[in-house]
Amino acid sequence: MKVSVSVLKEYDNLYDAVLKVNESSCDFLHIDVMDGKFVDNKKFSVDMVKQIKKVSKKPLDVHLMVNDIKTVMEYANLKPEYLTFHVEIIDDVKTIKYLKSLGIKVGLAINPETDIKYLKPYVSDIDLVLFMSVNPGYGGQSFNYDVINKIKEFKKMSPDNLIINIDGGVNDKTINFCKEAGCNMVVSGSYVTNNQFYDDAINKLK
Repeated sequence: MKVSVSVLKEYDNLYDAVLKVNESSCDFLHIDVMDGKFVDNKKFSVDMVKQIKKVSKKPLDVHLMVNDIKTVMEYANLKPEYLTFHVEIIDDVKTIKYLKSLGIKVGLAINPETDIKYLKPYVSDIDLVLFMSVNPGYGGQSFNYDVINKIKEFKKMSPDNLIINIDGGVNDKTINFCKEAGCNMVVSGSYVTNNQFYDDAINKLK
């Protein structure tokens, strides 16, 4: 299981959190970008992510909770390992193909209430699907178990090489449901960052 650590809950203590992620056994540093429109919250400007990239020893896994493609392009200039934005804002495959031409791995995120049929046109062109198991915008929410059945259903139509990622309320109790559903990557925030030693939590997820 690949583990991507979200530092959203450590926004006011960001530098120290990134250093802790650097020294941990996680696979990616997850950055939750919010534009204040797609979700109410507003976090992680382009300049801030640029500074994080300079400090991070882990590949960046950037999740864009934004409501326009222009913003997606602004973050693409930072060349993260993964750039994930929401299926709710896309209407054709051109953006995905352009991002891939830049050497960026592309993910599509989907909110808990959105039907998986909206992912279908893009599954052969993307590298990752991020299932939100909470309503996006805030850290520390409880896990929505209904998403597990949604992932199982989606697996029937997804290519074998597509990474299935889940974000929201992932901890040592919910991880087994994620594995059973077929996830091969998880995003975990407060469960990891509430620990003095991040690896104590990360190793329980792997």
